[in-house]
Amino acid sequence: MENPQLMSNSGCSENLNQAANIIVNHDFSNGLHSWHTNCCNGFVVSAECGDRGKPLSSSRSSGNYAVVTNRTKCWQGLEQDITSRVLPGSTYSVSACVGVSGPLSGSTDVLATLKLENHGSATSYKLIGKTSVSKEKWEIVEGTFSLLAVPERLVFYLEGPSPGVELLIDSVVISCPSSSKSESASIGAGDNNIIINPKFEDGLNNWSGRGCKVALHDSMADGKIVPQSGKVFASATERTQNWNGIQQEITGRVQRKLAYSVAAVVRIFGNNVTTATVQATLWVQTPGRNDQYVGIANVQATDKDWVQLQGKFLLNGSPSKVVIYLEGPPP
Repeated sequence: MENPQLMSNSGCSENLNQAANIIVNHDFSNGLHSWHTNCCNGFVVSAECGDRGKPLSSSRSSGNYAVVTNRTKCWQGLEQDITSRVLPGSTYSVSACVGVSGPLSGSTDVLATLKLENHGSATSYKLIGKTSVSKEKWEIVEGTFSLLAVPERLVFYLEGPSPGVELLIDSVVISCPSSSKSESASIGAGDNNIIINPKFEDGLNNWSGRGCKVALHDSMADGKIVPQSGKVFASATERTQNWNGIQQEITGRVQRKLAYSVAAVVRIFGNNVTTATVQATLWVQTPGRNDQYVGIANVQATDKDWVQLQGKFLLNGSPSKVVIYLEGPPP
């Protein structure tokens, strides 16, 4: 590993501050482009057709709408991957115009949900909001969300009605109207790096192994592996678990409600492994001694060359201990 950096960054970008919608094809004017059904079927019809489950009180709909059909489970619906369009620490507003059709008496709930996926961890789900919907009427499901760190894969989806009931979706808006929920700071050219001894110029001071040993090298593999920059690089050796790696405690140097960008140059070597995922992770211990693990970012590393891992994180609370470490390749 070479030259890890953690630098403070701002919340939303200028575009998101202007409440730009991060949903692609939000009104289904381009069919189901960028949308995917979740273990069911779907299609788009024109609002002018009125031939397939169109709610009668249709004043909200002025264009196409999606129909999600052949649903056999409540969680089946329509989804879109928004991983690359969400920033950590920013608060996003969600609003979706939805309806239902089919064998339903009374009303049913429609839910807006996030699915968070990280390699090596169980998939988690975050409820954004829900609304009660009856036939022949459009309703709005709305809510907000903010993520401490963006997972490897982040999916937004709509779900909820009973099996056999068709879910109708007129439009979806997810926007970040303001960055006021988190503090901001500018990025400097290395001046704001909170990592101590980032280029290992002071040996392995402030670094340690997480369940393994760490070593310093000027070259490896008979001179085939040399530093990308500088004179030396570090390695995590004698690893017996995927989570073993190199770590540094950053307690006291991290501020709450401030977004940090992370960058590290990494590669793998040995055990006949030519490619593997390397992940940057935070271990956070709360004042109540509860352990939390936050995936920051990952990259597909190889034994051929150095690659850069980049990501962001933000802490909402005031932890008693924070450690950043690199993990992931097989033992």
